[in-house]
Amino acid sequence: GRVTLTIGALAVIISAIIGIIIGSFSGYYGGKTDMFLMRLAEVVNAIPFLPLAMILSAIIGSRISETGRISMIMVILGLLNWPSLARLVRGQILAAREQEFVTAAKAMGITEMKIIFKHILPNVITVVLVNLTLSFALSMLYESSLSYLGFGVNEPNATWGNMLYGCNDSTVMSLYWWRWVFPAIALSLCTVSINMAGDGMRDAIDPKSIGR
Repeated sequence: GRVTLTIGALAVIISAIIGIIIGSFSGYYGGKTDMFLMRLAEVVNAIPFLPLAMILSAIIGSRISETGRISMIMVILGLLNWPSLARLVRGQILAAREQEFVTAAKAMGITEMKIIFKHILPNVITVVLVNLTLSFALSMLYESSLSYLGFGVNEPNATWGNMLYGCNDSTVMSLYWWRWVFPAIALSLCTVSINMAGDGMRDAIDPKSIGR
């Protein structure tokens, strides 16, 4: 499970960096910049992760080391999962840029980069953290799905996905049921726990969301 958690965490970090930067610029500058970046987000969002990762794994998987394969999965996940976060950040910054503290910062001659990353972004970062917890769980499921199909992390590195892939046999599933039951339970409990943590964080940030 450690490899699955590591891949999910690093993929989220990559997508967070890209999504926050693109969403911040799109929301603050607007106009043609906003239009271009949001069209780019739509294009990236239309790319399916599993087919792309399977194709890349089949083409270059045998030419790279296992560490390289893990890095490739993390990078692909990070590069394809940022559009939803970028749209969220954009919406938050569109609302925040009209606030009085932003107008005051502009009047004081503070640079636009400082206004975005020092004054506006800290006010929306809590909403971003909630989204990242959900992206973390989703990245773990993507990695597990890819490994289960045989295109992800291979032995001797153990992930919940390739543990299930190793049990992809009727004899193993019936006679050695514990080999697939416990990895499946661990993956399910981990993703559910992360989602519940995200829901709890959202309720703590916005009490009005309770009961919706």
